[in-house]
Amino acid sequence: MTRKLLLGILLVALPAGSVVLSCTKDDECSIGDVARYYTVTGLTLAANRQTTGAPPGPNEPVPATDLLLAVQLQTTCYGFQPVPSDGWLPAAYACPPTPAPGYMGTKQPLDSVVIRSRFAYDAGHPAGASLNDLLLDIETGQEFSPRGNQTYAPRLRFKTSPAQAGAQQFRVRYRLGTGEVYTAESSVLQLTR
Repeated sequence: MTRKLLLGILLVALPAGSVVLSCTKDDECSIGDVARYYTVTGLTLAANRQTTGAPPGPNEPVPATDLLLAVQLQTTCYGFQPVPSDGWLPAAYACPPTPAPGYMGTKQPLDSVVIRSRFAYDAGHPAGASLNDLLLDIETGQEFSPRGNQTYAPRLRFKTSPAQAGAQQFRVRYRLGTGEVYTAESSVLQLTR
């Protein structure tokens, strides 16, 4: 009798909660006009050659001006539909990992992005100092300006070469306005002038 009573309460209480639907392919994620967003869950920092698009091999020298640093966000995509005026069930939708056209971004505001190196870059940028003032955003062609109200995944290149050729390892610190902080590092690279 107790089991039947609990089952009855569960079946009555379930509609008062949310319904979560999972989709494996975007075209099967039939959420109609529901606004779709993503949540940042992590990041990576990729180092590639601009000329070839490939990462440099171990101990392969690469000119600093040919280096492309790409911050790549790891995200979870979702859609949410509040209780419709003619219904009584709100719904949250877990969508595929790659956002299709129509995603509206994220509601997580960006606080700051800082790029540093484990090694001294030049006299004005000792080991651990911010290198943001030495970087250009490839997409805009402007100096790297990491503050704003929206998260983004910048692709960056250096304006100048290091004072000396040698090892560099870059680290990104990505802080959201929610207080979440994500960090990632590149492999050790051999930069040339």
